[in-house]
Amino acid sequence: MKKKGIAVVVSAMILCMAAAGCGAQSQGTGGDGAASGATSAAALATTAEAAAEEDMSWQEFDDAYVTGVKAADYVELPEDYKHIEVEAARPEDPTDDDVEQAIQAELQNRATSEEVDRKVKEGDTVSIDYVGKMDGKEFDGGTGSYDLVIGSNSFVEGFEEGLIGAEKGQTLDIELTFPEDYHPEAGLNGKDVVFTVTVNNIKETKVPELNNDFVKSLNLTNSFGQAVTTVDDYRDYVRSNLIENLEQSYEDTVKSQIVSKLIDESTLKQDPPANMVEKYNYLLKRQLTYYALQSYTDLQTLMNAYYGATEDNYLDMIHDMAKNYAKQGLIFQAIADEHDLNPSEEEVTTAIAGYVADDVTVEKAEDLDRVIRESLRDDLMTDKVIDYLYDHCKVSEPSEEKEDEDAAEASTQAATAEEAAAAGDTSADTAASSDAASTEEKAEEEDNKTDEDKDSQDKDADEKEER
Repeated sequence: MKKKGIAVVVSAMILCMAAAGCGAQSQGTGGDGAASGATSAAALATTAEAAAEEDMSWQEFDDAYVTGVKAADYVELPEDYKHIEVEAARPEDPTDDDVEQAIQAELQNRATSEEVDRKVKEGDTVSIDYVGKMDGKEFDGGTGSYDLVIGSNSFVEGFEEGLIGAEKGQTLDIELTFPEDYHPEAGLNGKDVVFTVTVNNIKETKVPELNNDFVKSLNLTNSFGQAVTTVDDYRDYVRSNLIENLEQSYEDTVKSQIVSKLIDESTLKQDPPANMVEKYNYLLKRQLTYYALQSYTDLQTLMNAYYGATEDNYLDMIHDMAKNYAKQGLIFQAIADEHDLNPSEEEVTTAIAGYVADDVTVEKAEDLDRVIRESLRDDLMTDKVIDYLYDHCKVSEPSEEKEDEDAAEASTQAATAEEAAAAGDTSADTAASSDAASTEEKAEEEDNKTDEDKDSQDKDADEKEER
C-alpha cells in the first residue's frame, strides 16, 4: 500500500485538526504518571470549554469551505503550472548490505527474552534495584529500579560492567567515579560513588535464526500473491520492499516540491473569504494548543519558542498562517475545477464511512460536523490534484552544488532539532512547524503512541538523565 505523506497538503492536516480540536479526546504524555495525565486532561477540558465560547459562526456559511466559492475568483495560478519543473535525485537500488541490515533489524524486532538461572553476561536484561551513595549519603537521582540491558551503555561507565558475573538474588557494591562533566550543577562531577545493587532476575534475549521455518512463520506473500517460504524468497521480498519505499520517498519528494512551487508562484486576486480564514484560524489554534499542552506549556510560549512571537502578535501570526492555508485550499480547488478532479459523491460517501468506522466516538455518518465532512472531501480532491500535477511535471536530476546545499540544509535542520530536543520542546516543534506534512506526520505519530508507551519512554529518559 502506498504511503500518503505529502508536504504542504492542507486538507489532511486540517482533517487532523478537526478531529483533535472538535471533540476528540487527547492522550496523556506521561512523564509524571497518572497525576500528569490528569492535569493534562483537565487542561485540555478547560481549553475545550474556552474554545466553545469562541465565535464559530463561520460553520454556518458556505464560503467557509472551498466548495462554497468559485476558487478561480480568488487565486491566479502560474502560467504553466501543469508542467512544473522540479529537481529530485532518482533513488539507487538497495545493496546486498542494505537488505541484510533490514533482515537483521526484523530479526531483532522479533527477539524474545526468557529468564535464566546463570550469571549475568553481555546482552542480558537484568532487573535491578539500586541505591547510590556519595560520602556515605544517598544522592538525588541515584536510587531506583530498572530493567537494564548489559552493553546498552544506559548507565554511567563501569556500572554495567560491574554487573557481569553477578547472580540472581545477589546484592553487590559497584564503586565508580563520575566523569568530570557529569552533572556539575548537582555537584556530582568527578565524585566517587558507591552503588549497592540487588539483582532480581536475569533474562536472556533470543534472536530467531534466519531459516526457512522462520520465514514460513511470517506468513508473507510477495507482490504476485505467492507465499514467501524460503530464505532466498525472503531476501527478494525485503529487497522489493526497500525498492518500493525508496520509490515512494522519491515520489513524495517530487510532490512536495511541486506543491511548494505551485503555492509560491500562485497569487491572490483578492483576500480569501473571511469565514474561510476564520475556520482555519480556529482549527489551527486548537491544534497548536493541543501540542503545546502535550509539552506542558501554553500556546503563547510555543509561538514564542518557534516563531519568536510576542504576547502582542502571536495571535496575529496564527491568523496569517490561517490565511495562507486558505490560499492553499483555494489553489487546489481552482485546479480541481479546471480539470474535473473533484471527487464524486460516491467517493466522498466511502471516505466518510471509513472515517466513522475508525472513530469510536462517532456512531453514524450523520453525526459528523460539516467541517470534518468537507475536510474529507478536500483530502480526496487534494490527492487527485497532486497526482495530476505529478503525472505532468518535469523532473530533472539536481546538480552537485544543489545536492551539497540540500545536505547542508539537512544538517542544519538536524542540529536545530537536536537543540529543541535538548530544551525539551520537541512536541512544540511539531505543532509550530509551518510545513503541513510535518505537522500531519508528527500528529499521526502522537496518535499512534499509547499512553503506556509514552509513560515508559519518559520514565526511562528521566531515570537515565538522573543517572
